[in-house]
Amino acid sequence: MYFRKMYNVYIILNVLPIARGGAYMKKIIFCNLDLLRKKLDPEDYKDVNLKNFKYDVMLQKRVIFIKKCRELVQDSNNEICFYSRKMFTLNSYEKQFKNAGYTDFHFWERKKVEDFVKKNTDKNNYFVFVGSKDADFFLAVNMRALLIVPTWLPLEEKTSRYGIHVSTVTQLIKFILVLNNQNVWYSRLKIDEITTAYSLMDARYVKYAENKEEKEMIENFQKLLKEDKSYNYSRILLYHFLAGMMNSTEFDDIELFGMIPSSNCDVNKHVYNFMTTVRLLKGKRLPKQYTTDVLIKDTNLLIRHTEKQKAHIGRSSSERIVLGAQDEFETLCINSDYKRRIERLKKEKRFNVIIFDDYMTHGNSFNAVRNLLENLGADKIIFVSLGLFRNPFQKKDYCIFGDVYSDSYTFEIEHTSVLNNFEINNHAKKEVAELCEIFHL
Repeated sequence: MYFRKMYNVYIILNVLPIARGGAYMKKIIFCNLDLLRKKLDPEDYKDVNLKNFKYDVMLQKRVIFIKKCRELVQDSNNEICFYSRKMFTLNSYEKQFKNAGYTDFHFWERKKVEDFVKKNTDKNNYFVFVGSKDADFFLAVNMRALLIVPTWLPLEEKTSRYGIHVSTVTQLIKFILVLNNQNVWYSRLKIDEITTAYSLMDARYVKYAENKEEKEMIENFQKLLKEDKSYNYSRILLYHFLAGMMNSTEFDDIELFGMIPSSNCDVNKHVYNFMTTVRLLKGKRLPKQYTTDVLIKDTNLLIRHTEKQKAHIGRSSSERIVLGAQDEFETLCINSDYKRRIERLKKEKRFNVIIFDDYMTHGNSFNAVRNLLENLGADKIIFVSLGLFRNPFQKKDYCIFGDVYSDSYTFEIEHTSVLNNFEINNHAKKEVAELCEIFHL
């Protein structure tokens, strides 16, 4: 009976197009049954201390949650399915809710949820999971679906670190409504047949702001670049990216994740956390089990083996354009720990890579990495910068000689062109502003 119900939902979803340019896209929202419980089972939270847990807060949220869920189903045509591994408890709640006139929800055993989503992996963009247990995290990751973590429930290790954290029911519902509509990037640039660059935000100076809200966003972004106390803003950009990513098929086939190292050979912690969250939610592991004493920068796909001068210090814009990728090639290589996986992906024609960076000015860093990856035979490359300064992209093609997994390769420029065909969509700024409002920034 349950499969027939949800299969009908699948048929409805099957005829809907993937959202484009902000088009509406309904979701099936799988919620852990704990969101409905009046009392949590300590056996389900063996690794969490429930002694000081505030049940009164949980119960208040429960009442609001049920009401808002009905509105979400009735007003926005989303489907909500509660799941648990305990069939008896599920049946009990389903009976109680039906007797109370709540017939809008589905109740499924966890295994049925797993089976259903596995049979519809090509529809994972329609699925959202809501829960606070590590089991919820792994369920979402295995299905490559988005996880929303309600922080009024006890958080386990994985969910305390990853997923979309919401502290109120209102945030939860508003974010789901954002998921229904969001699929806009501030900028898209097609660099060559296999390479595309996306930027999430306008990083230009405050004088370019059109209003007070946009001015504040640009100021926050500048703080982010300086690694000031800007965790909250980087979190907003992450949520913006995840919302758009889950409404698109563009990122479904990505196998490798990396980021541009800082000039001092370290990694920007905000960008690293951004990249790691995306990688984990896409269900991709690092190529080897690194021990805890390995530095984070040494697990990155790209290694800065030698410090380089910061591009904006002591050099004019024109000098940086002429310099091109030289500084990057002289200090950057591909992490040899990834060699075996890259060779396997090449044979399978799945050598698809995404590279993150904090911002893009002239594109020298991205362009250097593009040449290194294309030299290795990449099938698809996506660059994502958190911000864009709107300078023309300096596309320089190089012939590379030697081993790009070491610092001994050499390079020679072959061709130069300038790209300025950015596809700009200012509606993305409004989407970021909406998220700032939802999460009280």
